[in-house]
Amino acid sequence: MNVRKLAGVAAVLVLAAWICGTAAAQGTTINEIGMVTAGETITISGTTNLAPGNRLIVTVTPVGFGAAGASGTAVVQEGNATANTWSFPVDTSGFEPGEYTVTVEWVEGDATASTTFTVTEAAAATPTVTVTVTAPPTTAPEPSPTPTAAGPAGPLIAALAVGAIGYLVRRR
Repeated sequence: MNVRKLAGVAAVLVLAAWICGTAAAQGTTINEIGMVTAGETITISGTTNLAPGNRLIVTVTPVGFGAAGASGTAVVQEGNATANTWSFPVDTSGFEPGEYTVTVEWVEGDATASTTFTVTEAAAATPTVTVTVTAPPTTAPEPSPTPTAAGPAGPLIAALAVGAIGYLVRRR
């Protein structure tokens, strides 16, 4: 085999590897979602190395049966030097408590990602109770009679003592 043929084959292999490597390197991620309260609107988001303008299909499905889910399209936005971004708002009204799976897929290729999050039951609304306390009407107390100063008790005691002595003396 001559050097020209070998160089041509090498160039084709390098080009094929570059094309395959570029296609295989397309990817996307989903930021952690965590716990969500039913009825809350959340934004599911992530990063990707796909070019701005590409469309991603976002699907939210319950892990189980009977619960509501959501789906739609997110458009890749220009990010920073390392990654572009995407986001998708989801209103969880009608979602039953439980675990949900989020799947993100590139419309034109095989870049996919998935994660799970948990929806918790919304807290029951606590009614606000207003208590009005009305005090009974107050009336001014009737004035009590002004106490008079007691006179000295000495003369009364002396008079009783004299009377008792006189009674005893007379009996004898």
